[in-house]
Amino acid sequence: MTPEERNYLSDFYHANHAKLFLHAYAMLKSKTLAEVAVQEAFQVACQKPAELMKSESPIGWMKKAIEFKALHILREQKRTMMVFVPLDELPPGTEPAISDNSDSHLIDCCLNAVSADELSFFLRIARGESTVAEEAKRLNIKLKTCYARFERIRARLQKALEKNL
Repeated sequence: MTPEERNYLSDFYHANHAKLFLHAYAMLKSKTLAEVAVQEAFQVACQKPAELMKSESPIGWMKKAIEFKALHILREQKRTMMVFVPLDELPPGTEPAISDNSDSHLIDCCLNAVSADELSFFLRIARGESTVAEEAKRLNIKLKTCYARFERIRARLQKALEKNL
């Protein structure tokens, strides 16, 4: 990236971040996910600075990139919901518990795919007990890294469950 492109992107980011964040938030209804979408879209812009700079509407270019990222996030959320039933949709008294022996096969399957710490991390977020941002802060890692960790664990669990169930 040339110094001119770097300066352009920096100025563009500072001038338009709030507007782009609101655009992402309107789609995702989550501050954390909106920020993830904006940051990932800016990563794309950093990989293609000339394309952004030559665009007739750089703000439109970025909004389109954010929309693609937001749609990806929403698809991933939908996939997660297809694999894991939210606890509020289960009849009272039927919530699975890690200590419940009736689900021991399911628990063993999950623990063969991921560590106990990874499963606990995943379940805190999946159950809504914690957010990705809160977990990132707790683990002292970047938000994007935490989101990627969650997605890797989700993918490993989904693969293990599909294989064993």
